[in-house]
Amino acid sequence: MRRALICGAGVAGLGAALQLKQDGWQVRLFEREPELRTAGVGLNIWPNGVRVLQGLGLGERFLAEAATMNRWWALDSDGAITSDVDVSGWARELGAPITGARRRRLNALLASGLTTEELALGHHVERYEQTDDGVTVHLAGGGTETGDLLLATDGIGSRLRNQMLGGPPVFTDEGYWRWRGVFACADAGVPTDVQADVYGPQGHFGWIPIDDTHAYWYGTLAGHTTLEEVTRTYGGWTRTPVPAIIAASQPDSLIGREIAHYAEHLDRWVDGRVALIGDAAHPMYPGMAQGANQALIDGEVLAACLRETPDVPAALRELERRRTGPAHRMVEYSRLHFDFPTTRTQYASSGTNLQIERYLEAAS
Repeated sequence: MRRALICGAGVAGLGAALQLKQDGWQVRLFEREPELRTAGVGLNIWPNGVRVLQGLGLGERFLAEAATMNRWWALDSDGAITSDVDVSGWARELGAPITGARRRRLNALLASGLTTEELALGHHVERYEQTDDGVTVHLAGGGTETGDLLLATDGIGSRLRNQMLGGPPVFTDEGYWRWRGVFACADAGVPTDVQADVYGPQGHFGWIPIDDTHAYWYGTLAGHTTLEEVTRTYGGWTRTPVPAIIAASQPDSLIGREIAHYAEHLDRWVDGRVALIGDAAHPMYPGMAQGANQALIDGEVLAACLRETPDVPAALRELERRRTGPAHRMVEYSRLHFDFPTTRTQYASSGTNLQIERYLEAAS
């Protein structure tokens, strides 16, 4: 039986492990933290991501816990509704709906398909070495594990990526912070089947329902790094639901972090039997809400390449060939939404939802 080693138990690692296990691989997934990752509050899982979950046999369970959208609003910070798109037919038209989900629940759902032997929490992979016949990882504190394949799914700070490339890549340094929180939709007076984005002169704000009763909000304002700063500015968007949403937020759910992606796309994701997928390969701003979706697709395409091409290095090169273009295009589309003045003008003047248009063009 072929054996896959995977480093990092986020969406990319868990999804890839299930894909390979479904195809008969023995999997060993290492996560340095003692518990599954839960940071980030919520996720927007689009039809392309939901279809991957359906292929893993998890679609029904996922949709039972997630929120399914019927409409998507875009508003200006002055209160004008610039577009109102009916997405209720996407399940029929695209094979799956657009959804919102709690990150914790999605990770738990994916992890439920792995045994405690397959998912090794509290194990930190420090480095790898390989031969023509296999790849070995060295664990912190001693110990090694050997397999036929190694996936670096350890995120934007990937240690294995740095080893592969001979050092860390250069990241963007624009000083953008992303703030998030969870709130009860009833407390803020917003529907549980509508997601929305609000565009202002120096940033944006959005919210996405994540179950039958709650939603999470997210926001970035140029030049603002603290919760006090963003709360003060958003408090002036009084013709929108934004102030009410922030006021309704659960205090212990509020988190913020600086966001970045690679200043230049990586020119390779593969080193022999080792491959980068997910944020280790293509971190992106959340402008298209596609990070988790693209990570799920990486695992699906990886499994397909290994079925078609039993030679592992050749299959990984094929993965790289198929995925770099679509993933890098999504990185670029996500970046466009952080040109705040342009985006606001485009939404106000066009009457269309640019996220939906770009998604349908690139990823539907």
